Amino acid sequence: MTKPKPKPSSAISGVYFREDGKPRWEVKIRWVKEGKSNRLPTKPFPVDLNAKPKTPLHIKVQQTNAEAWALEEWKSINDTGKPKSQVVVHWKFKDMLQQYLEELDKGLIAVKSRTSKSTINMLLGKGTQGKNQDGFPDLVDKWVKELRYDDFVSTQNKNSLQSRLLDRNGNPAGNDAVRRVLTVIRGVFTRARDEWKVDFVNPLLKVKGLAPQGGRQRTVDEDEWDLIVSKLGRVEEGTMDAIVFGRYSAARRAEVVKLDWSDIDFKKMTAFLRDTKSNDKDKKKDRTIPLNNQARDVILRRAQPKGADRIYQPEELMKLKLHGPVFTSDKGKRLRADTITQAWTRARYRVGLSDVRVHDLRHTRITELGQFLTGAEVARISGHTDLNTFYRYFNPNPAESARKIEAIEQGQKDKGGLVGLARTLASLSDADFTSVMGMMFQYKGNQVAGK
Repeated sequence: MTKPKPKPSSAISGVYFREDGKPRWEVKIRWVKEGKSNRLPTKPFPVDLNAKPKTPLHIKVQQTNAEAWALEEWKSINDTGKPKSQVVVHWKFKDMLQQYLEELDKGLIAVKSRTSKSTINMLLGKGTQGKNQDGFPDLVDKWVKELRYDDFVSTQNKNSLQSRLLDRNGNPAGNDAVRRVLTVIRGVFTRARDEWKVDFVNPLLKVKGLAPQGGRQRTVDEDEWDLIVSKLGRVEEGTMDAIVFGRYSAARRAEVVKLDWSDIDFKKMTAFLRDTKSNDKDKKKDRTIPLNNQARDVILRRAQPKGADRIYQPEELMKLKLHGPVFTSDKGKRLRADTITQAWTRARYRVGLSDVRVHDLRHTRITELGQFLTGAEVARISGHTDLNTFYRYFNPNPAESARKIEAIEQGQKDKGGLVGLARTLASLSDADFTSVMGMMFQYKGNQVAGK
């Protein structure tokens, strides 16, 4: 009987070979400082047991790499009291960006990973869209300890990120776009300090000199809406329904695609929006919104059982106890917010309306609601808690406002006449009052019928 091969081992402290799952060398660095136990996240070095000698994934090559990494960390701990990965002199800006990307891919960071990924890839010159595809090599190649605020924000420094960042049309990016990129970078620096324990001063701790530009106020009129919808005919039904629902509910894309059937109240015809965006960055808010006829029709149509030979009414749909996402692709998977944007973007370019964004539908619906609801009621539906932001979304048509004012003033003028009429009716006997009301309804019916 042949003896099993001994398990590979290393003489370097903290370096182990693991065979559970995918074979790999792992480095576990633990040390005690001032009576406190410290540890670094386990670092894996994957191995291909069938790799040829001296190739990158060969077991011996990866053992050498793991041991070299461990020795550097141990040396730094002995010399400075900190592992190499926590000493800022060993970090370039691009190293932090790449480390952050790796943790995004592993699901270790609970943020809007798609936006963060695209921004970081753009900075690294790995972007596939926009006018910044060459990236900013001179910036990301800098040592973190040398980075200063004006490397990112400065109109005098022509090499600053602010001076060189371009929008999708190749023009200098506006303040809002610069702030969005800086928000991602600041998040990387914050994680490096708080989670990776790198000792350095965050150059973007406070972003100043970039005042908001007042915000976008574009709305979509009926002709523009009909024109774009006419070019959405080739998209999947779930995508089309999600766009229509967003248009008439004032919900954000992320709120629309997050909807589950358990969030729909078929009796009250409302939708419960979970964990929605809030001005308080540390908190998410829930809200319930009413559904108008168009949004209601979308929900009822999507709720119908497949293959049914009749239309199920809301009270019947309640009994079905539907589950899962409301808006799905043709394959049954939950719709992605980016899918909505991509479909809308393609359609708007086809009809020559390149300046109409899908988020403008939210502006549009909020403005419509503001014509007949109070600001407080509209804000409850839209989810706004900041009055300044809300007013940026509410963009009433001056002509429509004038008509409302005229109607109100005319109503005030007629008020005296109405009061007199009410007094006259109140003085009638019950029989006469009933007779008058009957004649009034008959006359009103004839008006509606055009008689």
